[in-house]
Amino acid sequence: MITTLALHPAAAKTIIGQAVAALPEVQNAFKRGKIIITAGTTNVMVAKALLKVEVKEMEAYAAGIITQRAACVTEKSSRLGPWCLEKGVPVQADWLDFLDSMRAGDVFIKGANAYDQAGLIGIMLGDDRGGTAGRAVGMVKARGITWIAPIGLEKLIPCCINAEKWMQGTAGSSMRLGLKCGYLTVANTRIINEIESFKILCGVSAVQIAAGGVGGMEAASVLAVECGDENHCREVLQIAKKANQVSPLKVRRQACANCADPCFMQEKTIK
Repeated sequence: MITTLALHPAAAKTIIGQAVAALPEVQNAFKRGKIIITAGTTNVMVAKALLKVEVKEMEAYAAGIITQRAACVTEKSSRLGPWCLEKGVPVQADWLDFLDSMRAGDVFIKGANAYDQAGLIGIMLGDDRGGTAGRAVGMVKARGITWIAPIGLEKLIPCCINAEKWMQGTAGSSMRLGLKCGYLTVANTRIINEIESFKILCGVSAVQIAAGGVGGMEAASVLAVECGDENHCREVLQIAKKANQVSPLKVRRQACANCADPCFMQEKTIK
């Protein structure tokens, strides 16, 4: 039996968060090991599902964002650091020090700005020290720490390696709308999108059949899902229906007046 459904981006993030929290390797690290959940609007959903907490102010758990007509950042003064969990308990620690204590079997949860069909993820770097991903990637790879990348189908691009070739880094041109960025391509992460999420949560196979929409469904993912029977179909549709009741996420970028390296967002006309 084939059913179809559509998910707006916040709904997709909700389902992905639930699926990542349910992964056996995440549950094992949650009970017996260590987990870092980094900032990000999809990663927040992982933390909500895993820790069973409510998060009302999204800005505090986001850094680099694409909103209000630009790729930018949130106000630095309002940000909270990554969640550091040891045997299921949040601990107050510098996340880099905490990462230094992690080993194989522990889990690093960090999303991305893009991914491709080759299984690569692409991360825009607005911090000239490499941001969270740039600082963590060497230690994560060297120690065999599991990198899980929660990332929606809306972020599928043709090729992350080609995207990286085009980016000039934080020393790039000032002729832009948004933040100067470098780019990091990372291989061999565990990508969890909507298709993988329904497989994890319901044991079903799915394919993407369409994308986009209007009236709040911009960047929506449309799926065809293969279910075993009507009851199985109801389970899938109920998850989607409940997730679609989540309001679109509202995260504000920093005020242009507070920007140390202004772009053309402040200009009325580009001369």
